Amino acid sequence: MIFDSIKRALDSVLNIIHETDEPGTIREIYDKIPVRGNNTWMLICSAMLASIGLDTGSGAVIIGAMLISPLMSPILGVGLSVGINDREMLWASVKNLSLAAAAGLIVSTFYFMITPLGEPTNELLARTKPTLLDVMVAFFGGVAGIVSISRSDKSNAIPGVAIATALMPPLCTAGYGLALGRFDFFFGGFYLFFINAVFISLATFLIVKYLKFDIKHYVDKATERRVARIMALMLFIVVSPSAYFLYNIYQSVQTKKKIENLIVRDFANRNNEIIKWEVTDTDTLSTIKIYSVGNPVPDSLLQHYDQVLAQNSLSKHRVKLVQLDVSAEDVRRMASDITNNLTKDFLKTIEIQKMQSQRADSLMRLANSYTPVSASRELKLIFPEIDKVEVGEIVSVAENKAKLDTVMLVMIGWKKPQPANQTKNTRAVFVDPAKITEYEQRIQQYMASRFRKDSVRVSSTL
Repeated sequence: MIFDSIKRALDSVLNIIHETDEPGTIREIYDKIPVRGNNTWMLICSAMLASIGLDTGSGAVIIGAMLISPLMSPILGVGLSVGINDREMLWASVKNLSLAAAAGLIVSTFYFMITPLGEPTNELLARTKPTLLDVMVAFFGGVAGIVSISRSDKSNAIPGVAIATALMPPLCTAGYGLALGRFDFFFGGFYLFFINAVFISLATFLIVKYLKFDIKHYVDKATERRVARIMALMLFIVVSPSAYFLYNIYQSVQTKKKIENLIVRDFANRNNEIIKWEVTDTDTLSTIKIYSVGNPVPDSLLQHYDQVLAQNSLSKHRVKLVQLDVSAEDVRRMASDITNNLTKDFLKTIEIQKMQSQRADSLMRLANSYTPVSASRELKLIFPEIDKVEVGEIVSVAENKAKLDTVMLVMIGWKKPQPANQTKNTRAVFVDPAKITEYEQRIQQYMASRFRKDSVRVSSTL
Protein backbone atom coordinates (compact mmCIF):
# COMPACT_ATOMS: atom_id res chain seq x y z
CA MET A 1 0.00 0.00 0.00
CA ILE A 2 2.77 2.44 0.98
CA PHE A 3 4.84 1.56 -2.08
CA ASP A 4 1.80 2.03 -4.32
CA SER A 5 1.19 5.46 -2.83
CA ILE A 6 4.83 6.45 -3.33
CA LYS A 7 4.72 5.15 -6.90
CA ARG A 8 1.57 7.16 -7.66
CA ALA A 9 3.08 10.28 -6.11
CA LEU A 10 6.27 9.95 -8.12
CA ASP A 11 4.29 9.23 -11.27
CA SER A 12 2.23 12.40 -10.82
CA VAL A 13 5.41 14.45 -10.38
CA LEU A 14 7.73 12.86 -12.95
CA ASN A 15 5.39 11.56 -15.66
CA ILE A 16 5.72 13.58 -18.87
CA ILE A 17 4.17 11.14 -21.34
CA HIS A 18 0.69 12.67 -21.29
CA GLU A 19 2.06 16.11 -22.33
CA THR A 20 4.09 14.78 -25.27
CA ASP A 21 3.62 16.18 -28.77
CA GLU A 22 5.22 13.42 -30.86
CA PRO A 23 4.47 14.76 -34.37
CA GLY A 24 5.49 18.28 -33.34
CA THR A 25 8.74 17.00 -31.81
CA ILE A 26 9.75 15.07 -34.92
CA ARG A 27 8.83 17.98 -37.18
CA GLU A 28 10.64 20.52 -34.96
CA ILE A 29 13.91 18.55 -35.05
CA TYR A 30 13.71 17.31 -38.64
CA ASP A 31 13.06 20.76 -40.13
CA LYS A 32 16.19 22.22 -38.49
CA ILE A 33 18.61 19.41 -39.37
CA PRO A 34 19.74 20.71 -42.80
CA VAL A 35 22.71 23.08 -42.69
CA ARG A 36 21.81 25.46 -45.49
CA GLY A 37 20.61 29.00 -46.05
CA ASN A 38 20.40 30.97 -42.81
CA ASN A 39 21.74 28.01 -40.81
CA THR A 40 24.98 28.21 -42.81
CA TRP A 41 25.37 31.91 -42.01
CA MET A 42 24.59 31.29 -38.34
CA LEU A 43 27.18 28.49 -38.28
CA ILE A 44 29.92 30.68 -39.76
CA CYS A 45 29.11 33.57 -37.41
CA SER A 46 29.00 31.23 -34.42
CA ALA A 47 32.40 29.72 -35.27
CA MET A 48 33.94 33.16 -35.78
CA LEU A 49 32.49 34.53 -32.53
CA ALA A 50 33.62 31.46 -30.57
CA SER A 51 37.13 31.78 -32.01
CA ILE A 52 37.32 35.48 -31.10
CA GLY A 53 36.02 34.76 -27.60
CA LEU A 54 38.54 31.96 -27.06
CA ASP A 55 41.36 34.09 -28.46
CA THR A 56 40.59 37.07 -26.20
CA GLY A 57 39.38 35.08 -23.20
CA SER A 58 35.95 36.75 -23.35
CA GLY A 59 33.28 34.59 -21.74
CA ALA A 60 30.46 36.86 -22.94
CA VAL A 61 31.43 36.45 -26.62
CA ILE A 62 31.73 32.68 -26.18
CA ILE A 63 28.23 32.52 -24.68
CA GLY A 64 26.90 34.48 -27.65
CA ALA A 65 28.50 31.97 -30.00
CA MET A 66 26.87 29.10 -28.10
CA LEU A 67 23.42 30.68 -28.39
CA ILE A 68 23.47 31.16 -32.16
CA SER A 69 25.13 27.83 -33.00
CA PRO A 70 22.87 25.59 -35.16
CA LEU A 71 24.68 22.36 -34.15
CA MET A 72 22.07 21.20 -31.64
CA SER A 73 19.41 20.08 -34.12
CA PRO A 74 21.55 17.56 -36.09
CA ILE A 75 22.74 16.04 -32.79
CA LEU A 76 19.19 15.73 -31.50
CA GLY A 77 18.28 14.29 -34.89
CA VAL A 78 20.81 11.48 -34.46
CA GLY A 79 19.29 10.40 -31.13
CA LEU A 80 15.73 10.77 -32.38
CA SER A 81 16.35 8.81 -35.60
CA VAL A 82 17.98 5.92 -33.70
CA GLY A 83 15.12 5.93 -31.21
CA ILE A 84 12.41 5.66 -33.87
CA ASN A 85 14.57 3.69 -36.34
CA ASP A 86 14.32 6.32 -39.09
CA ARG A 87 17.24 5.58 -41.40
CA GLU A 88 16.65 8.59 -43.66
CA MET A 89 16.69 11.00 -40.70
CA LEU A 90 19.80 9.31 -39.29
CA TRP A 91 21.68 9.70 -42.56
CA ALA A 92 20.58 13.34 -42.91
CA SER A 93 21.57 14.09 -39.28
CA VAL A 94 25.01 12.48 -39.51
CA LYS A 95 25.71 14.10 -42.88
CA ASN A 96 24.71 17.61 -41.77
CA LEU A 97 26.47 17.26 -38.42
CA SER A 98 29.66 16.23 -40.22
CA LEU A 99 29.37 19.16 -42.63
CA ALA A 100 28.72 21.58 -39.77
CA ALA A 101 31.67 20.27 -37.76
CA ALA A 102 33.97 20.50 -40.78
CA ALA A 103 32.80 24.06 -41.49
CA GLY A 104 33.38 25.08 -37.86
CA LEU A 105 36.88 23.60 -37.97
CA ILE A 106 37.70 25.39 -41.22
CA VAL A 107 36.46 28.79 -40.01
CA SER A 108 38.23 28.56 -36.64
CA THR A 109 41.46 27.27 -38.21
CA PHE A 110 41.44 30.16 -40.67
CA TYR A 111 40.86 32.66 -37.86
CA PHE A 112 43.67 31.35 -35.67
CA MET A 113 46.05 31.32 -38.64
CA ILE A 114 45.61 35.08 -39.18
CA THR A 115 44.99 36.38 -35.65
CA PRO A 116 47.77 38.56 -34.18
CA LEU A 117 47.11 37.09 -30.71
CA GLY A 118 47.04 33.30 -30.74
CA GLU A 119 48.26 32.74 -27.17
CA PRO A 120 46.55 29.89 -25.26
CA THR A 121 44.04 31.63 -22.97
CA ASN A 122 42.33 30.06 -19.97
CA GLU A 123 39.20 29.60 -22.10
CA LEU A 124 41.20 27.46 -24.55
CA LEU A 125 43.00 25.51 -21.84
CA ALA A 126 39.70 24.72 -20.10
CA ARG A 127 38.56 22.73 -23.14
CA THR A 128 41.57 20.47 -23.64
CA LYS A 129 40.99 17.85 -20.92
CA PRO A 130 37.34 16.77 -20.73
CA THR A 131 36.31 14.76 -17.67
CA LEU A 132 33.34 12.70 -16.54
CA LEU A 133 31.79 15.92 -15.29
CA ASP A 134 31.62 17.15 -18.89
CA VAL A 135 29.94 13.84 -19.78
CA MET A 136 27.29 14.49 -17.13
CA VAL A 137 26.78 18.05 -18.37
CA ALA A 138 26.24 16.80 -21.93
CA PHE A 139 23.87 14.03 -20.86
CA PHE A 140 21.64 16.09 -18.59
CA GLY A 141 21.74 18.99 -21.03
CA GLY A 142 20.51 16.60 -23.73
CA VAL A 143 17.73 15.36 -21.45
CA ALA A 144 16.61 18.94 -20.80
CA GLY A 145 16.72 19.74 -24.53
CA ILE A 146 14.63 16.82 -25.77
CA VAL A 147 12.14 17.09 -22.89
CA SER A 148 11.70 20.77 -23.70
CA ILE A 149 11.13 20.15 -27.41
CA SER A 150 8.76 17.22 -26.84
CA ARG A 151 6.25 19.26 -24.83
CA SER A 152 3.00 20.39 -26.41
CA ASP A 153 3.69 23.81 -24.87
CA LYS A 154 7.26 24.48 -25.97
CA SER A 155 9.55 25.98 -23.32
CA ASN A 156 12.70 28.07 -23.78
CA ALA A 157 15.21 25.58 -22.37
CA ILE A 158 17.18 25.17 -25.62
CA PRO A 159 19.28 28.36 -25.14
CA GLY A 160 20.24 27.13 -21.67
CA VAL A 161 21.12 23.71 -23.07
CA ALA A 162 23.24 25.36 -25.78
CA ILE A 163 25.19 27.33 -23.15
CA ALA A 164 25.63 24.35 -20.81
CA THR A 165 26.80 21.84 -23.40
CA ALA A 166 28.97 24.35 -25.33
CA LEU A 167 29.24 22.66 -28.72
CA MET A 168 31.01 25.32 -30.80
CA PRO A 169 33.83 26.43 -28.41
CA PRO A 170 35.48 22.98 -28.17
CA LEU A 171 35.25 22.62 -31.94
CA CYS A 172 37.01 25.98 -32.33
CA THR A 173 39.60 24.85 -29.76
CA ALA A 174 40.33 21.97 -32.12
CA GLY A 175 40.67 24.54 -34.91
CA TYR A 176 43.20 26.41 -32.77
CA GLY A 177 45.20 23.19 -32.44
CA LEU A 178 45.18 22.66 -36.19
CA ALA A 179 46.22 26.24 -36.96
CA LEU A 180 49.19 26.24 -34.57
CA GLY A 181 50.14 22.58 -34.78
CA ARG A 182 49.15 22.01 -31.14
CA PHE A 183 47.64 18.55 -31.38
CA ASP A 184 46.99 18.37 -27.64
CA PHE A 185 44.54 21.25 -28.16
CA PHE A 186 43.12 19.63 -31.30
CA PHE A 187 42.45 16.21 -29.77
CA GLY A 188 41.29 17.65 -26.44
CA GLY A 189 38.86 20.11 -28.06
CA PHE A 190 37.52 17.64 -30.60
CA TYR A 191 37.14 14.97 -27.92
CA LEU A 192 35.03 17.36 -25.82
CA PHE A 193 32.88 18.15 -28.87
CA PHE A 194 32.52 14.42 -29.58
CA ILE A 195 31.50 13.73 -25.96
CA ASN A 196 28.85 16.44 -26.10
CA ALA A 197 27.46 15.15 -29.39
CA VAL A 198 27.37 11.50 -28.29
CA PHE A 199 25.74 12.05 -24.92
CA ILE A 200 23.21 14.60 -26.13
CA SER A 201 22.22 12.01 -28.74
CA LEU A 202 22.14 9.28 -26.08
CA ALA A 203 19.90 11.38 -23.84
CA THR A 204 17.59 12.04 -26.80
CA PHE A 205 17.47 8.32 -27.62
CA LEU A 206 16.59 7.33 -24.04
CA ILE A 207 13.87 9.99 -23.65
CA VAL A 208 12.36 9.03 -27.01
CA LYS A 209 12.24 5.40 -25.85
CA TYR A 210 10.72 6.45 -22.52
CA LEU A 211 8.05 8.50 -24.30
CA LYS A 212 7.27 5.47 -26.54
CA PHE A 213 7.53 7.23 -29.89
CA ASP A 214 6.24 5.13 -32.78
CA ILE A 215 8.90 3.07 -34.59
CA LYS A 216 9.11 3.90 -38.29
CA HIS A 217 10.73 0.64 -39.37
CA TYR A 218 10.30 -2.62 -37.51
CA VAL A 219 13.39 -3.99 -35.76
CA ASP A 220 13.62 -7.63 -34.72
CA LYS A 221 14.84 -8.49 -31.22
CA ALA A 222 18.19 -9.89 -32.38
CA THR A 223 19.02 -6.72 -34.29
CA GLU A 224 17.90 -4.58 -31.36
CA ARG A 225 20.18 -6.48 -28.95
CA ARG A 226 23.11 -6.21 -31.37
CA VAL A 227 22.60 -2.42 -31.71
CA ALA A 228 22.39 -2.12 -27.91
CA ARG A 229 25.71 -3.96 -27.48
CA ILE A 230 27.39 -1.79 -30.12
CA MET A 231 26.09 1.37 -28.44
CA ALA A 232 27.31 0.19 -25.02
CA LEU A 233 30.76 -0.55 -26.44
CA MET A 234 30.94 2.85 -28.13
CA LEU A 235 29.88 4.62 -24.94
CA PHE A 236 32.55 2.77 -22.96
CA ILE A 237 35.22 3.77 -25.49
CA VAL A 238 34.06 7.39 -25.46
CA VAL A 239 33.85 7.68 -21.66
CA SER A 240 37.14 5.95 -20.79
CA PRO A 241 39.49 8.88 -21.61
CA SER A 242 37.28 11.32 -19.69
CA ALA A 243 37.39 9.02 -16.65
CA TYR A 244 41.19 8.98 -16.94
CA PHE A 245 41.34 12.80 -17.14
CA LEU A 246 39.05 13.12 -14.11
CA TYR A 247 41.20 10.68 -12.14
CA ASN A 248 44.31 12.72 -12.98
CA ILE A 249 42.63 15.93 -11.85
CA TYR A 250 41.54 14.26 -8.62
CA GLN A 251 45.09 13.01 -8.02
CA SER A 252 46.49 16.49 -8.69
CA VAL A 253 44.11 18.07 -6.18
CA GLN A 254 44.93 15.47 -3.53
CA THR A 255 48.67 15.91 -4.13
CA LYS A 256 48.43 19.68 -3.70
CA LYS A 257 46.49 19.24 -0.45
CA LYS A 258 49.18 16.87 0.83
CA ILE A 259 51.97 19.30 -0.14
CA GLU A 260 50.17 22.15 1.58
CA ASN A 261 49.78 20.14 4.80
CA LEU A 262 53.32 18.73 4.85
CA ILE A 263 55.45 21.57 3.47
CA VAL A 264 53.70 24.90 2.97
CA ARG A 265 52.14 25.23 6.43
CA ASP A 266 55.35 24.19 8.16
CA PHE A 267 57.35 26.68 6.12
CA ALA A 268 54.92 29.51 6.93
CA ASN A 269 55.23 28.77 10.65
CA ARG A 270 59.00 29.51 10.51
CA ASN A 271 58.45 33.30 10.32
CA ASN A 272 58.66 33.34 6.54
CA GLU A 273 56.10 35.15 4.42
CA ILE A 274 54.97 33.01 1.46
CA ILE A 275 54.13 35.12 -1.59
CA LYS A 276 52.88 32.12 -3.58
CA TRP A 277 53.70 28.50 -4.30
CA GLU A 278 53.17 26.28 -7.33
CA VAL A 279 53.97 22.83 -8.71
CA THR A 280 55.65 22.54 -12.10
CA ASP A 281 55.80 19.11 -13.72
CA THR A 282 58.48 17.71 -16.00
CA ASP A 283 58.98 14.24 -17.44
CA THR A 284 60.86 12.86 -14.41
CA LEU A 285 60.42 15.29 -11.50
CA SER A 286 57.87 17.72 -10.12
CA THR A 287 59.23 20.89 -8.56
CA ILE A 288 57.47 22.65 -5.69
CA LYS A 289 58.44 26.31 -6.05
CA ILE A 290 57.92 28.44 -2.94
CA TYR A 291 58.30 32.20 -3.40
CA SER A 292 58.94 33.81 -0.03
CA VAL A 293 60.50 36.68 1.90
CA GLY A 294 61.89 36.65 5.40
CA ASN A 295 64.66 34.87 7.27
CA PRO A 296 67.34 32.99 5.28
CA VAL A 297 66.51 29.30 4.89
CA PRO A 298 69.30 26.74 5.25
CA ASP A 299 69.77 24.00 2.68
CA SER A 300 69.26 21.42 5.42
CA LEU A 301 65.61 22.45 5.70
CA LEU A 302 65.05 21.85 1.98
CA GLN A 303 66.69 18.43 2.29
CA HIS A 304 64.41 17.70 5.23
CA TYR A 305 61.36 18.60 3.14
CA ASP A 306 62.53 16.28 0.34
CA GLN A 307 62.77 13.45 2.86
CA VAL A 308 59.28 14.21 4.19
CA LEU A 309 57.91 14.09 0.65
CA ALA A 310 59.62 10.76 -0.04
CA GLN A 311 58.15 9.28 3.15
CA ASN A 312 54.65 10.31 2.02
CA SER A 313 54.68 8.75 -1.48
CA LEU A 314 55.89 11.95 -3.16
CA SER A 315 59.42 10.85 -3.98
CA LYS A 316 59.30 12.50 -7.44
CA HIS A 317 58.73 15.92 -5.89
CA ARG A 318 61.49 18.35 -4.92
CA VAL A 319 61.26 21.63 -3.01
CA LYS A 320 62.85 24.72 -4.54
CA LEU A 321 62.91 28.01 -2.64
CA VAL A 322 62.83 31.33 -4.48
CA GLN A 323 63.64 33.90 -1.79
CA LEU A 324 63.03 37.53 -2.72
CA ASP A 325 65.41 40.23 -1.53
CA VAL A 326 62.75 41.89 0.61
CA SER A 327 62.34 41.52 4.35
CA ALA A 328 59.11 40.39 5.93
CA GLU A 329 58.81 43.77 7.64
CA ASP A 330 59.00 45.50 4.28
CA VAL A 331 56.27 43.26 2.93
CA ARG A 332 54.05 43.98 5.91
CA ARG A 333 54.76 47.70 5.62
CA MET A 334 53.90 47.69 1.90
CA ALA A 335 50.71 45.78 2.60
CA SER A 336 49.84 48.28 5.34
CA ASP A 337 50.51 51.22 3.00
CA ILE A 338 48.35 49.70 0.30
CA THR A 339 45.54 49.10 2.82
CA ASN A 340 45.80 52.65 4.15
CA ASN A 341 45.77 54.13 0.64
CA LEU A 342 42.75 52.05 -0.29
CA THR A 343 41.00 53.16 2.90
CA LYS A 344 41.80 56.83 2.20
CA ASP A 345 40.55 56.52 -1.38
CA PHE A 346 37.39 54.84 -0.13
CA LEU A 347 36.73 57.55 2.46
CA LYS A 348 37.44 60.23 -0.13
CA THR A 349 34.96 58.64 -2.50
CA ILE A 350 32.34 58.53 0.27
CA GLU A 351 32.95 62.22 1.02
CA ILE A 352 32.58 63.17 -2.65
CA GLN A 353 29.35 61.20 -2.90
CA LYS A 354 28.07 62.92 0.25
CA MET A 355 28.87 66.38 -1.18
CA GLN A 356 27.17 65.49 -4.46
CA SER A 357 24.11 64.28 -2.57
CA GLN A 358 23.97 67.50 -0.53
CA ARG A 359 24.29 69.57 -3.68
CA ALA A 360 21.49 67.59 -5.35
CA ASP A 361 19.29 68.11 -2.27
CA SER A 362 20.00 71.84 -2.34
CA LEU A 363 19.08 72.07 -6.01
CA MET A 364 15.92 70.10 -5.34
CA ARG A 365 14.91 72.40 -2.49
CA LEU A 366 15.62 75.41 -4.68
CA ALA A 367 13.49 73.97 -7.47
CA ASN A 368 10.67 73.14 -5.08
CA SER A 369 10.76 76.64 -3.57
CA TYR A 370 10.21 78.22 -6.95
CA THR A 371 6.47 79.04 -7.19
CA PRO A 372 4.23 80.56 -9.84
CA VAL A 373 4.12 83.76 -7.75
CA SER A 374 7.89 84.16 -7.92
CA ALA A 375 7.76 83.30 -11.61
CA SER A 376 5.20 86.06 -12.20
CA ARG A 377 7.43 88.60 -10.49
CA GLU A 378 10.45 87.63 -12.52
CA LEU A 379 8.50 87.73 -15.78
CA LYS A 380 7.32 91.28 -15.01
CA LEU A 381 10.92 92.30 -14.34
CA ILE A 382 12.13 90.75 -17.59
CA PHE A 383 9.17 92.02 -19.64
CA PRO A 384 7.98 95.41 -18.33
CA GLU A 385 5.24 95.30 -20.98
CA ILE A 386 3.38 92.64 -18.94
CA ASP A 387 0.37 93.83 -16.99
CA LYS A 388 -0.55 90.56 -15.23
CA VAL A 389 0.46 86.90 -15.23
CA GLU A 390 -1.63 83.81 -14.41
CA VAL A 391 -0.01 80.37 -14.16
CA GLY A 392 -1.79 77.03 -13.82
CA GLU A 393 -1.94 73.45 -15.08
CA ILE A 394 -4.49 71.87 -17.40
CA VAL A 395 -5.04 68.27 -18.51
CA SER A 396 -4.78 67.74 -22.25
CA VAL A 397 -6.50 64.73 -23.86
CA ALA A 398 -4.97 63.26 -27.02
CA GLU A 399 -7.09 62.69 -30.10
CA ASN A 400 -7.23 58.92 -29.59
CA LYS A 401 -8.25 59.50 -25.92
CA ALA A 402 -5.69 56.91 -24.83
CA LYS A 403 -3.23 59.27 -23.20
CA LEU A 404 -3.51 62.20 -20.79
CA ASP A 405 -0.92 64.94 -20.61
CA THR A 406 -0.47 67.71 -18.03
CA VAL A 407 0.31 71.10 -19.59
CA MET A 408 1.45 74.28 -17.81
CA LEU A 409 -0.67 77.19 -19.03
CA VAL A 410 0.73 80.73 -18.76
CA MET A 411 -1.80 83.54 -19.36
CA ILE A 412 -0.14 86.88 -20.14
CA GLY A 413 -2.03 90.18 -20.04
CA TRP A 414 -0.11 92.87 -21.90
CA LYS A 415 -0.27 96.62 -21.25
CA LYS A 416 -2.32 98.19 -24.02
CA PRO A 417 -1.25 101.42 -25.63
CA GLN A 418 -3.49 104.32 -24.50
CA PRO A 419 -4.64 107.24 -26.67
CA ALA A 420 -2.40 110.27 -26.40
CA ASN A 421 -5.06 112.41 -24.73
CA GLN A 422 -5.57 109.69 -21.99
CA THR A 423 -1.90 109.01 -21.34
CA LYS A 424 -0.71 110.92 -18.27
CA ASN A 425 2.60 109.08 -17.72
CA THR A 426 4.89 109.68 -20.67
CA ARG A 427 7.27 106.97 -19.38
CA ALA A 428 4.63 104.20 -19.46
CA VAL A 429 5.75 101.03 -21.30
CA PHE A 430 3.34 99.29 -23.67
CA VAL A 431 3.70 96.14 -25.76
CA ASP A 432 4.38 96.26 -29.47
CA PRO A 433 1.78 93.89 -31.04
CA ALA A 434 4.35 92.84 -33.65
CA LYS A 435 6.61 91.39 -30.95
CA ILE A 436 4.00 89.42 -28.99
CA THR A 437 4.80 86.14 -30.80
CA GLU A 438 8.54 86.52 -30.11
CA TYR A 439 7.87 87.32 -26.44
CA GLU A 440 5.58 84.29 -26.08
CA GLN A 441 8.34 81.96 -27.38
CA ARG A 442 10.88 83.42 -24.94
CA ILE A 443 8.43 83.12 -22.04
CA GLN A 444 7.68 79.51 -22.99
CA GLN A 445 11.38 78.60 -22.97
CA TYR A 446 11.94 80.45 -19.68
CA MET A 447 9.04 78.73 -17.86
CA ALA A 448 9.95 75.28 -19.21
CA SER A 449 13.48 75.73 -17.90
CA ARG A 450 12.52 77.14 -14.49
CA PHE A 451 9.82 74.55 -13.74
CA ARG A 452 11.47 71.68 -15.67
CA LYS A 453 8.33 71.07 -17.68
CA ASP A 454 8.14 69.43 -21.07
CA SER A 455 4.79 71.00 -21.99
CA VAL A 456 4.30 74.75 -21.56
CA ARG A 457 1.62 76.74 -23.40
CA VAL A 458 1.61 80.58 -23.45
CA SER A 459 -1.54 82.57 -24.26
CA SER A 460 -1.69 86.36 -24.56
CA THR A 461 -4.42 88.98 -24.24
CA LEU A 462 -4.33 92.70 -24.84
